[in-house]
Amino acid sequence: MTLGRAIVGTSVLTRRIVISLITLGGFACLSCNGLRVYVGNTVPPDFTFNAGRFAECCTDFRIFAVFEEGSDTPLWRIMASKTIVDRAEANSMVIHYGRVPDWFEQEIPASGEPPSLVGGKTYLAVAGAPSYVPWARVRFMIKDNRIVSLP
Repeated sequence: MTLGRAIVGTSVLTRRIVISLITLGGFACLSCNGLRVYVGNTVPPDFTFNAGRFAECCTDFRIFAVFEEGSDTPLWRIMASKTIVDRAEANSMVIHYGRVPDWFEQEIPASGEPPSLVGGKTYLAVAGAPSYVPWARVRFMIKDNRIVSLP
């Protein structure tokens, strides 16, 4: 074998290894999803959560809020009365808009029910903790008395 063929062979092998590592890294990133929030299609909406089983961070939350898009003030905000909602709890939790789960406390509004969601307006539901960004989020609107998820 000549030196030229040895260099070319090594270059091809190196390129294959690099491509394999990039591909493997991409698959690993896709499987390591942090916390996600989903919205059901009924009015008022139900929110469910999923934390990727291979994720190493951002799988728990303490705060859940619903905003009208473009507003800095939530229509409804609740906070876990214990430290955090961990991955296992998040994966089995359903939050119904306006109903405070047993181990949460409502912050906004200070008392009573939150305002009803209005057809044609766009809303943003978020779940997270004060210590990290970005928060899990879902955009949605009410159309024909059904919830429509938005990108």
